[in-house]
Amino acid sequence: MEINSDGSHGLVVAMQDQGPSNWYEANDLSSNPSNHDIDGAKFKDWRLPVKRELNLMYVVYTNGNGAFLNGNIYWSSTESVYTSAWRQDFSSNGSQNHGDKGATNRIMRVVRDF
Repeated sequence: MEINSDGSHGLVVAMQDQGPSNWYEANDLSSNPSNHDIDGAKFKDWRLPVKRELNLMYVVYTNGNGAFLNGNIYWSSTESVYTSAWRQDFSSNGSQNHGDKGATNRIMRVVRDF
């Protein structure tokens, strides 16, 4: 999804959603191999994207190359205040706003560095 100029480092997006969950369950869902496709299950270093990375995912999604992303609201790892974290709405205009970390109706899509 994002690769440096010499191709040696970058960021990849999981090929499937890890499911709906609250923000606090991110590590459990991202590290569970059954929440990944067969290739993604081989890695243990998945994480929630930061706010900027999530927006990059949205830009790629709206340009038609979205790793099977859906019109969902996705969590980022970026906290806004103690009880809230940033999220992005892929179903409408891509707005980013913060939401209650305990809300369970947000979707997880994780990334990993290489």
